[in-house]
Amino acid sequence: MTYQELEIQINNLIAKDEIEAAIALLSTYFSGHEALKDIVLQSGRYHSLRRDQRSGVVDYATVQQTLNQLRASILEFVRSVKSANLPGHGIQTTADIKHRIVAEFRPALAKVAVLLLLKRKEAALTITEIYQLSRVKSRKHIHEVIKIMEELELVEREKRERINYWKLSQKGRKLAMDVEQTISQILE
Repeated sequence: MTYQELEIQINNLIAKDEIEAAIALLSTYFSGHEALKDIVLQSGRYHSLRRDQRSGVVDYATVQQTLNQLRASILEFVRSVKSANLPGHGIQTTADIKHRIVAEFRPALAKVAVLLLLKRKEAALTITEIYQLSRVKSRKHIHEVIKIMEELELVEREKRERINYWKLSQKGRKLAMDVEQTISQILE
């Protein structure tokens, strides 16, 4: 659901006096987003009003006034989120979730791919060779991985004719064997 579709649905629900349904839709759409706390506050206010109405604590005029304030608050919330260009997480499709998971794990997968590639190759490799052989989709990830591995003394740099070549150190080889063993146990 796009934000524009959400806005239309919320406007329709408010017009039909279906405040509870509007709050539920907003709660679903903004699940996991910091804006959810504003929705929770409106929900609490709505349910408190309905409870007070059922128990006869508030009169009809007060109920109507508070409901009008709630309607206005919900519509203002929807407008303010849109005008602030906040990214609504929305109801995510399976493709959205898959893309987000891959994006989150890509740096970790790059580390494992580079580590295992360097374990397989006895000869030292350039960044370009590592990039081509590892099939990691971003050179940036390769550079980050090599930098981290160098800081942890997992790789050794050889400089030949102003070109850097990288190979695993003994410490790196031990880690690569441990990682490879762990992965094979997981995949069994």
